[in-house]
Amino acid sequence: SLSSDERISCTFGFVDPSSSDHPGWPLRNLVAFLVIGLKLGDVRVNILSFRPGIIRRMSCESTSSSGLEVPIDDASNLLSIRLPMYDSYNDCKCVGWESNSRGKMGPRYVTLQSQLDPSHLAKQATNLNISLMKWRMIPDLKMTLVQQTKCLLIGAGTLGCNVARTLLGWGVNHITFVDNSKVSYSNPVRQSLFELKDCDVEYKAIAAANAIKRIAPVHSEGFVMSIPMPGHAMDKDGSDNNSSNDLSRLESLIRDHDVIFLLTDTRESRWLPTLIGKHFQKVVINAALGLDTYLVMRHGNNSQTNDLGCYFCNDVVAPENSTNNRTLDQQCTVTRPGLAPIAGSMAVELMVSLLHHHPHDTNNAKHSTNTHSSPLGLVPHQIRGSVATYDIITPKTPPFQHCTACSKVVLDHFDKQGHDFVMKVCIPGQQGIDYLEQVSGLKHYRNKVEMLDVDLDWDADDDDDTSASSKDDF
Repeated sequence: SLSSDERISCTFGFVDPSSSDHPGWPLRNLVAFLVIGLKLGDVRVNILSFRPGIIRRMSCESTSSSGLEVPIDDASNLLSIRLPMYDSYNDCKCVGWESNSRGKMGPRYVTLQSQLDPSHLAKQATNLNISLMKWRMIPDLKMTLVQQTKCLLIGAGTLGCNVARTLLGWGVNHITFVDNSKVSYSNPVRQSLFELKDCDVEYKAIAAANAIKRIAPVHSEGFVMSIPMPGHAMDKDGSDNNSSNDLSRLESLIRDHDVIFLLTDTRESRWLPTLIGKHFQKVVINAALGLDTYLVMRHGNNSQTNDLGCYFCNDVVAPENSTNNRTLDQQCTVTRPGLAPIAGSMAVELMVSLLHHHPHDTNNAKHSTNTHSSPLGLVPHQIRGSVATYDIITPKTPPFQHCTACSKVVLDHFDKQGHDFVMKVCIPGQQGIDYLEQVSGLKHYRNKVEMLDVDLDWDADDDDDTSASSKDDF
């Protein structure tokens, strides 16, 4: 409301969009407001029709002896108007409104978040890159299927960082990391998700998840936990409770994700995720590095048509503690820097190709030279490459009846005994390893071969250059 003095001295104004000699439509709204809102009916008032050529900022400290002495643009007009009576608005109907989303007359609004929010702009740009592939080159590309795939990365080191970055390139919106170590000073130069400020402070899983969310607007979490391994103590402090919690959490994470990437640094650390992935019939993709060689492979699932082996199907000994009685330099597998980006990208491309295959055909490896057998080409079982000879081969290996990770008898023991079975295997020393070989039938199989009087060496090759990646990978 206005005082009696303000009713006489006050000058009202509006920004006039009109370029003609007559004021624009906003004047009608202002007059209606003055009559209905401020009760100024039948009162003569001064109204400034402001038509700026250039919008200028006006200082709040600027003063003048009279409101009419403020310099105005030459195109503006000062109007003296006697306002209509209040009763003249009794039968007045509002014009200029449209029905809103609820079907009522009212103002409409437009959300500009997609044009102003950097996270929305980044997501649109990423989707555009993928859409261009679909529009121009691969009409059958299943963008939504790939983007909605939930990926679990077990190992957030050199391989984990490269796999995560390639997943972002494909627009994957859900990436979870599992790792139990902190970022060391040797990591940032090869592991692209870490910086010097993370060294000796941040856990890899947490730092990687935070870095992913800074790069792109995706859902990413990191879990700091240990993986029970054959031949290793279940927990550093000997607590079975913590080990059981880690086992339950790992089982839950694998169950809740669609694709599991095994990117750890030792052979034995891949055993339990392989077993649980087989149990839940998940897509499991394994990647490992040597000095100048790499291995990328997918595991067969538990269906009747399965003719693909897992990472352990070529082994005739159970996985054991590969770091036992070794010096630090022997525990580390040295790799050429360019190897991890190659293997990481191969692992993701294998996943995307597999997602585009017919669901009933995912257990078979395509060896045809016809690259049009699927929208993205062939889907091999294994990819073995070398940067020494620059060769790539795609072999296929069948499942092993006595495999310590994916054989039917091992899966049956896990189904019946659950965590108790894992506890019996994952104990320090040889006892758990012997038990696993006994259950899988591997020990009996070896004994039968030895009875044939064949000179064979059953020891695991400690220098297998595709058995593990760098120590800093996990």
